[in-house]
Amino acid sequence: MVESAMKKKLNIRPLVGFLQHSAFWEGPCRAGKFENLQPEAEKEWAANYMKDIAGKIKEIIPQVNVLEPIPVPYIENLTVPQETWDKIEEGLDQVDAFVIFCYRIPKLEKYRKTTIVFSNGNEGADLCAYNRSIGVEAYNAIDMEDLNDILHSLWVRKCIANTKALILTSGQVPTYGIQSNIRDIEYLRKQYGFEVLKLPFKDIFPYMDKVDEAEAKEIAEKLLANSKDTKVNPEWLVNDARYYLAAKAMMEFYGCNAFSTACIELCASRIPQERKFTPCVCHSLLKSEGIPSACEEDLNAMMAMMVLMYGSHRAAFMGNPFLQSPEILSIHHAVPALKMNGFDKPDLDYSMWAFTGQGFGGKMQIAFEQNEEQYITFGRFNPMGNKMVVKVGEVVRSEFRQYYCSPHYFIKLENGRDYMHTLADFGHHQVLVFGDQLALVKKIARYMGFEVVEG
Repeated sequence: MVESAMKKKLNIRPLVGFLQHSAFWEGPCRAGKFENLQPEAEKEWAANYMKDIAGKIKEIIPQVNVLEPIPVPYIENLTVPQETWDKIEEGLDQVDAFVIFCYRIPKLEKYRKTTIVFSNGNEGADLCAYNRSIGVEAYNAIDMEDLNDILHSLWVRKCIANTKALILTSGQVPTYGIQSNIRDIEYLRKQYGFEVLKLPFKDIFPYMDKVDEAEAKEIAEKLLANSKDTKVNPEWLVNDARYYLAAKAMMEFYGCNAFSTACIELCASRIPQERKFTPCVCHSLLKSEGIPSACEEDLNAMMAMMVLMYGSHRAAFMGNPFLQSPEILSIHHAVPALKMNGFDKPDLDYSMWAFTGQGFGGKMQIAFEQNEEQYITFGRFNPMGNKMVVKVGEVVRSEFRQYYCSPHYFIKLENGRDYMHTLADFGHHQVLVFGDQLALVKKIARYMGFEVVEG
């Protein structure tokens, strides 16, 4: 079974630090009522604070698995007892990040774990600055909104690090269709943990020949039953379903959860002509399941797709940009998806048309106007894989074309000509999601280590 990387959880361990004094005294950093400075009073306060933390934990986003909080008390010698370290070390390899509540925990940095300090004040900034100065990743969460923003970005980063893409290739470097393609796949692994497996594009056809015929027909019949307007040969649509099932079988065999294939070279082989299929429906269905699926071996688009899909929890569209006028950009391709309003939202309405004049090669025609929001966000990574260009535009209209890539989405934006010139540093395919996601991408970039260029 191919499972979306979005099924992963971010595992956090809350640690609640308590400086509990062994006796009463006052001095330059301790003052108050006598009864409140007794050891018993401080222990009672700590117990109540642990209850308060339990309430805050319930507000943490569902993408996070919260491990049992551990109280970390220590006295004025500022030394954590060994039995407490033993508790912290249990299951440590499963912990993605510590979240520190209340007081700092002396020497916690020895574990070299990502650390989030929940503090609206001096302690958070101070502890983060120290950790960062010694090479330990650290962030300061001022409140619960801040904490959830940080956790969400770290979760997206983990999802990308748990993504392995099956790229069916013609072997050309750079590829003919995408000269701007990212070529250094080891950089992607080192920087983001994103793994790429490249195999010949013809290797999928033995899988296609082994597909369960009844399962392929069931998928095709369901696509046709829900289509609002059908202009594809129903018999040949089964071949698109076969290719989709073959891609999933191949991904499962190689432990992958993202997909792409050569397109121009695949077309030139005439195998699609012989088998009467195109990869378009495969891309659309995979993305609707939370599986990134990019056209034409395009790793730049794949990177942008993961950031935008995982970050916004919405399926993406991918296509070629054309400047229609200084204020109108069109993006067209045959790969919209059913879940572009959200993976937890109903499928969008679609029509099933044919890519080819002969009537084979299904393509989903999904109208832009079903967008629940007024704006969309699109972008792409550069050939080095260290920058992402991002642009926000306003929905204008959709157009369906009978043959070739369609639908066409028309977007109103500022400085359209400047944006097209900016793409000279990034390449052409654009990945698009519904909603204004610019602020979201900037947050994710902060934790993943790539630069955002506003188009």
